[in-house]
Amino acid sequence: MFEKGGKETWIKLIGVLLALSAAIMVLSIFTSDNDGRRQIVDGDGGREEQLCNVLSSIEGAGQVEVMLEYDSRSKVTGAIILAEGASSSIVRNNLTNGVATLYSIPVSSVIVFEKKYDENHS
Repeated sequence: MFEKGGKETWIKLIGVLLALSAAIMVLSIFTSDNDGRRQIVDGDGGREEQLCNVLSSIEGAGQVEVMLEYDSRSKVTGAIILAEGASSSIVRNNLTNGVATLYSIPVSSVIVFEKKYDENHS
């Protein structure tokens, strides 16, 4: 079926192809940036951190955490907000409208959840 030395050549070729495929997969994982996620403190000086500070100042909001979703042009397309005071519909509405207005996104792209109260927070 194989010529003398042909089997070893095929095995080496398959090994090289497998190694090359693995290298391409690893490279694509590390260079891929199309899923819209960003670090909490990103290149623009911490947009989420600044937003948390502002939203925490809203009456009744308490401690706030934010995660923003970006498109390929770095435009905000959605937001998740965790706020201690989110059990209040007024606070949820204020947080939702504030973020939707700030980033010119529909209120349906902003979701607010109640954050567990941190007893160590003063």
